[in-house]
Amino acid sequence: MDAPPDLRVLCRRLASTPVDDLPRLCPVLVSHVLRCGGPLSAPLDSKPKDKSSDTTVLVHKLRTHITTLLTGKSPAGRFVAVFLVKAVIDVGGWETLRASAPWLRGLIGVLNKPDPLASKELCIITLTKLYMLLQNYPTLVREMATPTLPDYVSACLQLIKPPASGKTLKVPTTFVDTVACSLSRLVVLYPTTLRPFASTMRGALRAYIAPTCSDPSLVPRCLRESSRRLFTLLSYTAPKNGSSEEWAKAIRSTILDVHATVDQIFRGVVESWESTTGYRSQAPHAGPDPTGGGESAEELPVWVGVQAGAERAIGLLEFLCEYLNSPTKAAVALPLGELLDLASRITLITPPSPGSEDSVPTNPAIGRDEKAELWSVLPDLHTAVLRLHHALLRRLGPNALPLATDMLDQMVRVYAASGQNTPSLRAAASGLIKDLLLLCGPTLPKLTVDSLAPLIQSTCHDVLLPTGHLSPEPAQPTANGTAPTQQQKKSTSSSTTNADAYLPGSTSSSTTTALSSVITEEAATLLPLFLSHLPQNHLSPDLRSLLDRTAILASHRTAMLASCLHPYRDGRGRCRPSVLPFLVKAFPRDQEVEVLRSNLLKVGGTGGSTGGMMMMMTEVVESGDAREEDEEGGSGEGGGEVKAPTNGGIVVPMEEDRKGANGIQQGEEAEARERSRANNNPWGVEMDVDTDTSAPQNQNPFAAVTATSSTTHTRSEEPAARPASPLKRKSEVSEAEDAGNPPKRLAAGEAKVATAVHTSPGGKGGDEDDDDDEGSDSEGSVQIDMTLDDEEEEEDDEGDDN
Repeated sequence: MDAPPDLRVLCRRLASTPVDDLPRLCPVLVSHVLRCGGPLSAPLDSKPKDKSSDTTVLVHKLRTHITTLLTGKSPAGRFVAVFLVKAVIDVGGWETLRASAPWLRGLIGVLNKPDPLASKELCIITLTKLYMLLQNYPTLVREMATPTLPDYVSACLQLIKPPASGKTLKVPTTFVDTVACSLSRLVVLYPTTLRPFASTMRGALRAYIAPTCSDPSLVPRCLRESSRRLFTLLSYTAPKNGSSEEWAKAIRSTILDVHATVDQIFRGVVESWESTTGYRSQAPHAGPDPTGGGESAEELPVWVGVQAGAERAIGLLEFLCEYLNSPTKAAVALPLGELLDLASRITLITPPSPGSEDSVPTNPAIGRDEKAELWSVLPDLHTAVLRLHHALLRRLGPNALPLATDMLDQMVRVYAASGQNTPSLRAAASGLIKDLLLLCGPTLPKLTVDSLAPLIQSTCHDVLLPTGHLSPEPAQPTANGTAPTQQQKKSTSSSTTNADAYLPGSTSSSTTTALSSVITEEAATLLPLFLSHLPQNHLSPDLRSLLDRTAILASHRTAMLASCLHPYRDGRGRCRPSVLPFLVKAFPRDQEVEVLRSNLLKVGGTGGSTGGMMMMMTEVVESGDAREEDEEGGSGEGGGEVKAPTNGGIVVPMEEDRKGANGIQQGEEAEARERSRANNNPWGVEMDVDTDTSAPQNQNPFAAVTATSSTTHTRSEEPAARPASPLKRKSEVSEAEDAGNPPKRLAAGEAKVATAVHTSPGGKGGDEDDDDDEGSDSEGSVQIDMTLDDEEEEEDDEGDDN
């Protein structure tokens, strides 16, 4: 077949263009190479049958041009050759790889020549890609990778050789980052070949593990991350069956380095921490500033000052996170006790609240400035500890359940101390609590749930702040825009006032701060978990109301669904109103919402059916409302309510009459629910509507009152007269009857007490009234038309007035 036109154009340009002009044609040349993947990856026959085909000739000519440029004397030509080699091996496949041995040696030679750093950096990227592709072919590894890889690593380490103490690095940090990334990729693929260079790699990159402000040059984050990744993967180079021991030894050494650093920066406070793993704190230095590190090759660089020490400790904690995030060659033994011991030591020291500096015991030998600097770096240290816990949870998964309580306690402690003013700490705490709730949220005890109140309130604030529903508290602004104190109000004549603070909207703009997208997203993710993965019976009514309001105002569909599926019941078993109407209004066409709504209507329309969760919620609401009406309105069966008959006597009904009245009342309630459902009320009951106890169908048939209408008193008229006397249920009366209590007759002299006992000053007598009713019911006696003399009526009137 004929050669593609791109291959002809490529060969013609390389042959006709001067070498110094080729770099500006690199984009065009690379585009031609990418369209020649077919002929470059096709097998090359030594004796092609088709004499007219020149594809093989052009491919051979292209490779010859690249080799000539790579081994030439022009730096521009070598730069173009590196570009073309990278493009050819990307599309050439095995046919190109087996013919790339001259290119390997030429690329390594470029690293040893005084070419620009751009050429060397591109050369490192090309060689890394070559070695990664050769890994799939054992024959090519034996013939090409194994002989040339040591020379490549030696050339890279020579370029990033650490400078002498106090001198800057010869190459930029971006170049060092490229080398570190390349070595971290190859150390996993060729651990045996790179074993002799392990110690040299550690010495070359040790200064970038946990840099501080005391270092002579600034280390970017990308270099820190790549260096830490390479350090954690160097355990692959250990001899056979020694990878796990090497990994455990490295992580324990890092933990000891963190302890040694904390010993110095915490010298201004008196620690109450006691090690559970046997660590003994070192004596702090007696100089004016804390210091640490050393000049030897096995030690980290020297640092001076609290800020530099905090940066060293934070860097080492992030280094521990990298150990937990990186894969290992074999199973390893994770020192959980030592990690938690270190985290507990750091989180026990919290900055004092403003105005109570004496709440934290401090060392009087340390100056106030150093202590203030320590308080300023503590939030960053605590954030690093929370990230370490997060990495530990990701690595252990469900096996981290025994550690959840300690992690949660430490998170709550540091969040309550400085979480409101530190966005990074808030973001780290949100991510950690999310994983903890997914792991063990439904099993948390009430004390732990109560401790989460500040975090719940902060989460609701972060969700509502972007929506604009937060309104600041009205306050009279002062000169600095804050609310004035009483002393400032008295001395307003001697101070100037900020007139702009009185403008509308100025107060809200000063209190509304823009949150980062990370905090907002974490809060939006965390809000439904508080409703679905926390024991709702452990939440206070105020917190649950706050969560529901936040979900409604923010139109958070997931949170409102979680609220509907996890109803809140108070201590008396009553279910609070659902947010389903707001959910249906906000998302009328959502499939999940429609399924929930349709099931609610379907189950709510079947009498006596309990086939769904929403029907159970409806029944709880109905029973809770009925029980509330019985207790507050006095319409319960055992309430002892009195009623005025027409004949002026006291009526005590028989037990059969009581049962009949209960049946009538239940039938009327059922009819009311059916009428409510007919009026398109999915709940089956009328919510928040007080029952009229004065209606004939709602009167208590067991009531007894005096015959005179002017002296008629019911419990529903005076609900506050007996706050300490609990109402009796019908079940309690039945239990008393079943227990075989001796019957009590209602004597003529006790009738007067039964009519006026509810007017006693202490609210006592309701039980006596119930006992009288019970005795009358059990005996079956009826006292009718008991005439009261004038003196007794006067005594009753006086008692009522009292």
